[in-house]
Amino acid sequence: MRKKWGILICLLAMLSLLVGCGRGNERTLVIAEQFGIAYAPLQLMKERGLLESALPDYRVEWVQMGGPTAIREGMLAGNIHMGFMGIGPMLMGVDTGMDWRCFGALSANEVSFVTNRPDVRSLADLGLADRVAVLSPGSTQHILLCLAAERELGDLNAFDARLVSLSHPDGMSAMLAGGEIALHITTPPYADLELQSGMHRILTGQEVMGRPFTFICGVADEDFYREHRVAYDAFLKCLREAMDAINGDLPAAARTLAPLYGVEEEMLLNAMGDNGTIYGTALSGVDAFAEAMVRLGFLSKAPARADYLFPEAEVLD
Repeated sequence: MRKKWGILICLLAMLSLLVGCGRGNERTLVIAEQFGIAYAPLQLMKERGLLESALPDYRVEWVQMGGPTAIREGMLAGNIHMGFMGIGPMLMGVDTGMDWRCFGALSANEVSFVTNRPDVRSLADLGLADRVAVLSPGSTQHILLCLAAERELGDLNAFDARLVSLSHPDGMSAMLAGGEIALHITTPPYADLELQSGMHRILTGQEVMGRPFTFICGVADEDFYREHRVAYDAFLKCLREAMDAINGDLPAAARTLAPLYGVEEEMLLNAMGDNGTIYGTALSGVDAFAEAMVRLGFLSKAPARADYLFPEAEVLD
């Protein structure tokens, strides 16, 4: 009897070792995104399982976060390998020594300054009690607000004490509820839903910058880039496939994604086809944005492209 128990214990120990080895050798790819149609190519990738099919030996985990700060913290902790965010937070991360680089653009998307106050027609009309919802201090939306405040009010810090950090969905909810939030700097479909509810736009990101620019870009941890090039290259290939599918048949993409965004298909199609929306991997306007950030004090210096881009990144201007 003791012999049988001994054999059983040995078998259980061997099984435990095998399971442990399996867990230790398991490869995982964690990708972090945020909210809005700027991330439509990633939604299509997930819906079609493109990356999971391309990387059968990896466990692919998609996480959705409310802003760039959470993604930065996750990458600092080693819990996220690739992340998507505005070009502002990407550049600030490089400036402060984050171990990441940008591998390309995801989208150019119109940024809207939307107000729920009928009497507000410009930033100058906002009162001291009015609050402005942005993703977080240092987000691309915040930087655009500073640029606009500098131009219209002569004070880039005019709204620093009135900022409220909210995700796009939470910002929209606050705007619909009324209260102290009087301005929401946001993107489709949230801007479209707010406008549909009777609110109005007082400014756009393109008007602030004077030109279209890459809104969302992708970053990768440099260790991951070096040690997992197969997964990195597969991700870029799948991303381009998703972008080609969207650009090749926008109505079909809107039909697929509308239920995921919880909006009407026609609204999503209009938003995805708006002149300010571009899905592509080539970066545009990043250097000009960096120069503005230096002037505003968000960056210590404008980085050279080699300091913030992986070699394969495409740049238009």
